[in-house]
Amino acid sequence: MRVLPSVASVTFDIPTETFAVELREAGPVDVVLSTIRGLGFDPVVIDAPVDGAAELRRLEDPASPVLRAALRRATSRDVPLVIDFGGAFCSSCRAFERLVLGEARVQEALRAFELLKVDIEKDPTSAGDLGVTAVPDIWVLAGDGLVLARENRTMDAAAFLALLAQHAPR
Repeated sequence: MRVLPSVASVTFDIPTETFAVELREAGPVDVVLSTIRGLGFDPVVIDAPVDGAAELRRLEDPASPVLRAALRRATSRDVPLVIDFGGAFCSSCRAFERLVLGEARVQEALRAFELLKVDIEKDPTSAGDLGVTAVPDIWVLAGDGLVLARENRTMDAAAFLALLAQHAPR
């Protein structure tokens, strides 16, 4: 039985809103998730161990042709897909691109992945497929659409490299 950490956040959508619930006690994740599902919602654990995130969501049949093509490329290369959701309006996103993605160590690590950069203003369909409403938002998906990780925060090079190392093909 998998147990949520002592503090975890679970998000779920109601047609026009996303709600976050902070759990303050450790407990079986299945109990928490089945309760939320029983209310008719689709929960996503965002601060639980990564192996838990993989069990909770799969991108199936995305509406975005950009995402479909990126998933096909990742599958054909047998590598995970890293999606960097951002926007020109986002100073943190511009800094991430310049200071993190521009770093040689990061570029080397990204060779083991398919990278897709999505400007949510120019490609709202891709953002909508994953429910992205705030940036920066970094996703790691397996080629079959299984969500391996999500980081909806600003990351420095060390944090991003750690995320990549956790999901690099073996």
